Amino acid sequence: MQKWVQSLAFKFAGSGIYDSYKQFKRIQCKDDLITFRQSRLVYLLNYAYENVPYYHDHLKDFNVTSSDSIDLANFHDIPLLTKEIIRSNQQGLVSNDYQSRKWCYNTSGGSTGEPVKFIQDNIYSLWRNLANHYYYHDILGIDWYKVRKVNLWGSLNDISKSGAGAKSKPLHRQENMVFLNSFRMSERDMQAYIDVINSYKPDLIHGYAGSLYELSKFAVRNNRPLYSPRFVISSAETLRDDMREGIEEAFGTKVCNFYGSREVSNLAGECAHGLMHTFDFWNYLEILDENNRPVKVGEEGKVVVTNLFNYSMPLIRYEIGDLAIRGPDQCSCGHFLPTLKKVTGRTSDPFILEDGTIIYGSYFNQLFFFKEWVQSFQIVQEEYKTVRINIVPQGEINSYEQSNIEEQIRLVMGRDCAIMWNIVDEIPKTTSGKHLYRISLVWRDLYQKSS
Repeated sequence: MQKWVQSLAFKFAGSGIYDSYKQFKRIQCKDDLITFRQSRLVYLLNYAYENVPYYHDHLKDFNVTSSDSIDLANFHDIPLLTKEIIRSNQQGLVSNDYQSRKWCYNTSGGSTGEPVKFIQDNIYSLWRNLANHYYYHDILGIDWYKVRKVNLWGSLNDISKSGAGAKSKPLHRQENMVFLNSFRMSERDMQAYIDVINSYKPDLIHGYAGSLYELSKFAVRNNRPLYSPRFVISSAETLRDDMREGIEEAFGTKVCNFYGSREVSNLAGECAHGLMHTFDFWNYLEILDENNRPVKVGEEGKVVVTNLFNYSMPLIRYEIGDLAIRGPDQCSCGHFLPTLKKVTGRTSDPFILEDGTIIYGSYFNQLFFFKEWVQSFQIVQEEYKTVRINIVPQGEINSYEQSNIEEQIRLVMGRDCAIMWNIVDEIPKTTSGKHLYRISLVWRDLYQKSS
């Protein structure tokens, strides 16, 4: 590995996993990665069996552990861990010795329902940071500590203190970063943000996909040129194709999609060749079909994650609630980390018909792609045959395209589906700063009744 990794070495001294850090530094090819991952899985499973009550029972039941060994051949027989299981076994999933490490609580973002609480410790945090810096240095060729960065991110504290998001936070001198609050972006805010970006001239801009897209549309609409950094990194929300196109047009540079979550942090990052490399030395990703079998290259499946370094609350075969398309094991960029072609969205809030037919939400999102008169939208299934569309318009509404959207909705929801358009000034975001493009009150009611 590169020299930047050595700056983290002293932090692992005395942690009990310094040997795994030295093994990580020796990873140079796919075979090295597989060997490293297998060794960490064995360690994690053994640790979970010995220290975590929930896994002590379940790993033994599925022949993964015996009195003195771990059998990885049966790893894929371990039942998936869901948010419902976590809620029901909160204490049983916490290790007996978690107090021996520095730890803190974190929660899921809540995009797939009620947030779930997790414990994450200092060992987890160190490897999370290592995976993040590995992406920038070894995949993008960027020295995170040296380059100038702008972070278009959300801060509830800034809004509550000032009542607006117009002011950027002071420059973080140590990391050469300027923070711009994206939780609330008025036109005045966006004018100011463009001025900051153009004067600071960052090498790297990172932000929510939706925030980057809104800023890009504003800049193009108002003929405001934007400084072109080496890379724009989009994360936290699904990056649609039209969003990528709009951001790249405004900034004049490539957008790289970064995939992560609050539960297991960094999962995959896009390289300059367009594929997303999964950080399999940190999180082991599986892309599974509806029968929990691995999908083939190019096929879509649900994302299942095993984090290799959270010993305070291990998440083994955790169904995170996302969908992704599996990519080839080898990218044309030459890097040995396996890939995803695309993260396609959340599995939450499908629309449901009275006969039980499920209409997946990505269908509705596509109806609003490349509609110039739509600044922002949200489609809500209020009843089986009632749909409300919240829309922030941009200019005059195109009545022809509006009628076409209604026609496409009725194709899947039924000819008698009532569609209501609700013109709003703003569509509220979740407390974690995400924009929910679709909500089904029907699905949520059924889900709550069955859980």
